[in-house]
Amino acid sequence: MKTGHPMGIVERKERQKESLRQEILDAAREILLAEGYAKLSMRSIAKRIEYSPTTIYLYFKNKDEILFHLCDESLERQFEAMDAAADGKSSPLARLRATLRAYIDFGLSEPDRYRITYMTDISPYVSVASILNEGSFGNKLLELVRRRLNDILVESGSALDPESAFQTLWAHSHGIVSLLISCPDFPWVERDKLIETNIDISLKGLLP
Repeated sequence: MKTGHPMGIVERKERQKESLRQEILDAAREILLAEGYAKLSMRSIAKRIEYSPTTIYLYFKNKDEILFHLCDESLERQFEAMDAAADGKSSPLARLRATLRAYIDFGLSEPDRYRITYMTDISPYVSVASILNEGSFGNKLLELVRRRLNDILVESGSALDPESAFQTLWAHSHGIVSLLISCPDFPWVERDKLIETNIDISLKGLLP
């Protein structure tokens, strides 16, 4: 008579494997933020999580691949938050507003992930093309915002160039996130008021 034990063992091993993979990524993120890319190595990651460097190579072929997965992981989490933000919103403007707010909220709630993905020059190690490859979460995130923006431009009959408008919105949203992360001691007005005013100014420029 067969039992469910073998499947249970397989599932447990898969969970352990995924847990260790996440532990490697978390350790790499901590080293990157504290010491920079030059100090990141398979050996330094292994030392931090108390495994052999050989074990790390079973999951990632080199530290560039680890950096790619750190970015991809962040973009996946951010995309899911932004995609869900528009649920129940009836108008294109409300959907885009919720999407921009979700972008900002993600950066402020996950500053470590945001710093690595958006505030660190990763181009010598990971190409933008790979991050934005078709089907990637980076590509999905950008297309989500472009689509919600385009709905407004079409509805309002705006003559704005869609890509210029998109990049400007992104610059506005990134600007407030990066400033609040990097300049926490500046005498900002109340945070929610600042964020909402930023979004108000961004969106008003879209309407004829």
